[in-house]
Amino acid sequence: MKILIVNLANGEPQERILEDPLLGGRLLTGMLVSEMVPPKSDPLGPENILVFAAGALSGRNVSTGGRLSVGGKSPLTGGIKESNAGGMGGDSIAALGYRAIVFTGMRPAGDLSIFILDEKGPRLADGKPYQNLWNSQLAEALKRDFGEGYVFICNGYAGEHLYKGAGIAVSDAEDRPSRLAARGGMGAVMGSKGLKAVLIRKITGKTSIATEKEARTKIVEFNKFVAANERVTTLRKFGTASTVMQVQTLGGLPVRNFSIGRMDNAEGISAETMYDLIMARDGVGTPTHACMRGCVIQCSNIFPKEDGTLAVTPIEFETLGLCGSNLDISSLDEVAHLNYLCNELGLDTIEVGAALGVMMEAAETGCAPEPYKSMNLPRFGDGKRAAEVLEEISTGGELGKLVANGVVHTGKALNVKRIPAVKGQAMSAYDPRVVKGTGVTYATSPMGADHTAGLTVFLPINHMDASKAVGASRAMQIQRAAYDALGLCAFNTGAVGQRPDFAVNMMRSIYGVDLPDDWLNQLGLRTIKLEIQFNRAAGFTTEDDRLPEYFIKEQVAPNNTIFDVPLEEMDAMWN
Repeated sequence: MKILIVNLANGEPQERILEDPLLGGRLLTGMLVSEMVPPKSDPLGPENILVFAAGALSGRNVSTGGRLSVGGKSPLTGGIKESNAGGMGGDSIAALGYRAIVFTGMRPAGDLSIFILDEKGPRLADGKPYQNLWNSQLAEALKRDFGEGYVFICNGYAGEHLYKGAGIAVSDAEDRPSRLAARGGMGAVMGSKGLKAVLIRKITGKTSIATEKEARTKIVEFNKFVAANERVTTLRKFGTASTVMQVQTLGGLPVRNFSIGRMDNAEGISAETMYDLIMARDGVGTPTHACMRGCVIQCSNIFPKEDGTLAVTPIEFETLGLCGSNLDISSLDEVAHLNYLCNELGLDTIEVGAALGVMMEAAETGCAPEPYKSMNLPRFGDGKRAAEVLEEISTGGELGKLVANGVVHTGKALNVKRIPAVKGQAMSAYDPRVVKGTGVTYATSPMGADHTAGLTVFLPINHMDASKAVGASRAMQIQRAAYDALGLCAFNTGAVGQRPDFAVNMMRSIYGVDLPDDWLNQLGLRTIKLEIQFNRAAGFTTEDDRLPEYFIKEQVAPNNTIFDVPLEEMDAMWN
């Protein structure tokens, strides 16, 4: 396997042999960022890099083994960042013989480029004809001009214009650019480099990496074990929306800017309601869908409008939480439209939903300064006005600019004191006063307030017991980091989280190496400690590993709990 390094200042590519074939995904992005990026450099300057990395299991027909890691220094957090996405990117990069593509420097001022990697080799093309296109328009134009058979890695309007809430969209098995590496503002990094899109020759059955029979047997065993799991069966029918009522029952949903833990009429955005609507509307809708070839979990969905035509794909739990309950919106159609606008513009629905939440609080408390006070700020429950604010992003509207730059930027501009973020990044859809282990993850992960770094809600523990929070978070952060390093979807953990031997045995067989039984644990710890080291060099201290003060002082109903995990325990967890 090789690493392809492209200097965007002159377009010249170089290849580097990957000395350790086990490196990939989040660990590899962390290593490359640590090696090549000065820790205190400007995330939107030429010293930052943009990495697209496959995992060590990519390209070999491992279910969900083709997730794509996107790495660099985050313009939101100011620290190291890995954001990953489903779709066809990781498998396709691996099928061409690369483990990662690294973009250094930036295009000359005024230039906009497309990068292409296929059997003809790497090259740049003129991207100006695609300027300002939304993601689905971009994918269709690229397909028209470059032909079928490519994975499209798209930078939407938001990333092109350097908005810090921007993610990067990866096309799914049907070429829809709907799988976002959403967190951390990596779309803004891509925009700063003058890249509008990356085209990768799409993997096919014929181009999958040749794998020895013994290893294929281990892969089949893994896939079958995952497919038969009860949690996976639920995901296959209801998708991640199945989490809505679980967190509602716990009292940990974000409601009205994280001020309440349960939502009236949460059933309106529940998995069961979504399933029934999809089935009743028929048309293009389906409650189960595989975003990448060969996935046995199939937790994605295609949500239709009333007439059966496409509304959006997919609607995930985090979007239902941040763009639904957090805004006091219980209409799936309204949430779907907000989701659609985020996908098209290339925005993180978590960051956008949190920003809209503080904007709605500003509207209802009257704390916003002029001129914002006179701008018809959306109020809680007003999905129509929230959508209008998002539409303003592509026309340069002031409220749209606020939201597109994230929750911290929005909250500070509007004088809102309750801003649900850590290290500059919005919290996901679990109130940390109730799901305290995930609250520890928000605070202590080098990724910022990112549930994907260590979600604890599915562990069989009392989630409001502060004494269990640090141990739960540490275990899940290590596990998630290991899966991200392999390029495996975290939804496998419901089946094989307690069976690390499945993944370890696959790696042993594929690469012919002798690995210790605790290798996954070592892999996760190695990844996290590397990231912490970069952040410390960038100027982060333990004071950055804190939740906003109001989560510690203000109780959340109906449980009337606060985040009371001892700081000394959190500060010592990575020692």
